[in-house]
Amino acid sequence: MKYLKVPRKQGEKIRRELIHAGLFDANYPILSEGGFVLFPVSGSFGGFETVGREAEKRPIHHEKLEDALSGILSPAELESLIGSFDLIGDIAIIEIPDALEPREKEIGGALLSVHKNLRTVLRKLSPMEGEFRVRRVKCIAGEDRTTALYKESGVVMELDVAKVYFSVRLSHERTRIASLVRPGERILALFAGVGPFPLVIAKTHKDAEIVAIELNPDAVAAMEKNIVRNKAKNVKAVLGDARREVLAHYPGWADRVLMPLPKGAHDFLDAAFAGAKDGGIVHFYTFAGMKSPFEEAIAKAEYAAKASGVKVEAASQRIVRPYSPQTVQVVLDLIVRKNVT
Repeated sequence: MKYLKVPRKQGEKIRRELIHAGLFDANYPILSEGGFVLFPVSGSFGGFETVGREAEKRPIHHEKLEDALSGILSPAELESLIGSFDLIGDIAIIEIPDALEPREKEIGGALLSVHKNLRTVLRKLSPMEGEFRVRRVKCIAGEDRTTALYKESGVVMELDVAKVYFSVRLSHERTRIASLVRPGERILALFAGVGPFPLVIAKTHKDAEIVAIELNPDAVAAMEKNIVRNKAKNVKAVLGDARREVLAHYPGWADRVLMPLPKGAHDFLDAAFAGAKDGGIVHFYTFAGMKSPFEEAIAKAEYAAKASGVKVEAASQRIVRPYSPQTVQVVLDLIVRKNVT
């Protein structure tokens, strides 16, 4: 194996330069000889002697991304690395700081080596944005694609992560809501996306009648395929604006209304209340401050209820997930009372 013989005092500086030049071979161990450090290299590097040494390729069984990158990134670069990522099927979506952009391919490759079930690593290029709440992504390792098959609660869904909004972090909520559904319910799923809430419910409630409304045509096209894929004949996909569709076709229709909109669901509470029967349930998801999340959420619901001429009662409330250091996502299960005086 080729090694670059470097005086120990210059070791860290030269190691970084080798990594930057793409010459450092992390598959072999770094050796030490007297006052020198020997770096495994794939080519020559000016100013230093290259020597041959017997060395066994070190086994790689990294369980963490940081460990897989320990011989590739400098300590300062490792400090800025964001180790968490979103996993949708066999696609990982990772955030990489701008300072590490020159290392994005190495980071993507390391992620593939750590998680053998992955086939594609995408880098986030933007936050969720636009009317359909999607983000721009870039393939940095593996198969260059954005379409994944995602499995949850016995349901298989196909989706394009570059064209639709989807959150794996609401999987517990989908299971929870499905457990609350009673036989023969009519359910309105607003902002239905590719159909995760409707399909999880339909899996165990074949007698439920579910109408899933979504504005994004790409999401609706995927939902229609997912309905067929999962033989969910009791789910109807509707392309359109939630408020317009509910007011025109489903006033007072639903026993249960779902509102898993990432942001701004409170602006559609009037439509949810209009679609619910007297005594129906509205599952209202919203973001609120960490200090008093339920007070904020209830205030939004009561304000909208007053404007709609109904009353609401929170049957239950829970924090769904943290969103930022100061913000959480909460859900209120609201009982809607109509014909009030």
